[in-house]
This record gives sequence, C-alpha cells and structure tokens, in this order.
Amino acid sequence: MSDSLFGTRYPFHPYPTGWFAVGFCEDVARGSVRPLRYFGRDQVLFRTEAGVAVVTDAHCPHLGAHLGYDSWVEGETIVCPFHQWRYDTGGKCVHVPFAKSVPPQAKVRVWPTAERGGMIFLWHDLQGSEPQWELPTYDESRKIAGAGFRKLHDDFGAAHPQDVFENGVDFAHFPGVHGTGRAISNGAIDMRGHLFASPVRILPAGYEGPLTGIDVGSTVDSVVIGGGLSRVESRTPHAPGISTVYYVSVTPVDASLSHYFVHQFFLKDNDCPMTDAQIEAFTTLARDHGLKEQYSDGKIWPYKAYVERPLLSAADGPILKYREWYKQFHPEMA
Repeated sequence: MSDSLFGTRYPFHPYPTGWFAVGFCEDVARGSVRPLRYFGRDQVLFRTEAGVAVVTDAHCPHLGAHLGYDSWVEGETIVCPFHQWRYDTGGKCVHVPFAKSVPPQAKVRVWPTAERGGMIFLWHDLQGSEPQWELPTYDESRKIAGAGFRKLHDDFGAAHPQDVFENGVDFAHFPGVHGTGRAISNGAIDMRGHLFASPVRILPAGYEGPLTGIDVGSTVDSVVIGGGLSRVESRTPHAPGISTVYYVSVTPVDASLSHYFVHQFFLKDNDCPMTDAQIEAFTTLARDHGLKEQYSDGKIWPYKAYVERPLLSAADGPILKYREWYKQFHPEMA
C-alpha cells in the first residue's frame, strides 16, 4: 500500500503534521528503553537517568544494530548493544570504546519530544522541519490521584487522525453511537492557527425546551491541537465540581494502521461539594463507561468510507469548517 494514500480510502496523505503520542509517561521509567514504529520508520524511546524522554531513529549508523533491543541507558546516553557506541540526548555519539576519537558524522536523528497530559509526544513533519508550535499547557494541578485510565488501542485499523477528531464536531453521532441526549453547539467555534475549539452541550434525553440561552445537560469543550491530538474537558450536573479530561492522540504506524492513545483523568474544583465517597463512585463509573465507549466508535472506523462531499443535515455539526481548518496539516501530495 502506498504511503501517499490509505489505498483509495482517504484523499490525503496518511502522515499529517503535528504532535503525536508514542507512549504514556508513567509507563516509561528512568533508564528504560523501548522500540517504536511510527510514520513508517523504526524508532527508539528511552528515558535518561535524569528523567528526559528521548526518541531517536532506531539503527546505529555504525553497523546497523537496533537501539531498541538489548540496549541500555547510561546517565544521559543510550548504549548500542552491538559495539557499545553511546549516543546523547541530541543524537550525537559521545563515546566509542577503544577509539581515541569519535567519527564526527556519528549521530542518530532525534525526534522533538514533549510531555503533556500524562503522554509522551513526538513532532512529525514529512519534510523534517522543526516544530512549528509548542503544545499548550493547561492547569491540571487539581488532578484526582489514582482515578481514570490510560489505554492504547491498536485494533482500529487505518483510521486517519482527521477522521477520528471529526467526532468532536459530528453532533449527530452522540445520541446514536453513545446513547446521549441531543448534542448542540454551546458557543462560537474558535479557530486560531493550529487550534480548533468547539464547545458542545449534551442535552438530557427527551429534552424539548429551548436550544439557546440554556444551562441544562452536560458541557464538552473539545480542542483539536494540530494534526494529531485532541484535549476534551467535560462537566456534568451529576458530578458538580468535577471535570473529566481526555487526551486523545491518533498516531499512524504506517499506511495500514494507526495507534489510538487515550488518557482519562479528573480535576476537582476547590469548592467541590461532593464527598470523597461520591467522587470515587463517579470516577469509577466514568472510567468504566469511558473505556467501553471507545469501542462504540472503534468498531465503526475500520470499515467506514471517507465521504469527501458529505450530504449534511441540519442536525450535523460544523464538519466542513473543521475539515477546511485541518487541511493545513496535510503535506503536499506528489
């Protein structure tokens, strides 16, 4: 299958531009090494003894050993398992055993990385450019310890990031797929460069009142950040003073598979009126429900076609605005 298309399924390149998750922070301890494969390339993720997460290309330029298998971390370097060449966090070889000097061209490519929301991200651009923006930082200091989940789904097929994040503006799918009440816009769409914010209100099932100027149901504030990440924060009247936060990232492995990373956690307001027992009951229910509902979408994505010119109804959200905005993250196709 060509890397320029997901077969004939999508009319755009499978590898968009942006920050993409490659792991969860808590799963990568200091001194650990793990092989990766994303964007059709073999890579290595390691965390130095000082705690810095680093992603490099996989193969040692000396004689081609894979740095993700049987290698180890020494201080702020990764050590090749074949001949023990050592590479620092910038990809430069800093030590060759038994040699008086290091070949100046001995280096591996380092992918820009960042950690947000309990996830490790790398920057991808098909042309190899440096990051065009930094990941935003949110105040998540009120996180409830031990609640929520982190999950990697590797069984959703070649779902393209654009297609997955479109769910946030596909208002009509909420009742049918997720069993909620009607979804409507809860304010103006905010499109600022690499950010697309779309506030949504989920009305109670059976609600027949006015659709403007109301304060009923749940709110969902979704922000798509570049080509590979979405942050969703929601609040429900069933849990006053509690916000549910999701970080969702869709990272192409190659042209036939994407990995779907999800991290759910909860924030507690300083004046939250709920008891500890009530909070634990809600977060447990929300965790179990969140895990289950990912498969509601996940069972659809592997088999759906991409309709380039959809027949939209009045119940649909701002799908075309979102698609027009997302175009900036598609590389030029040959």
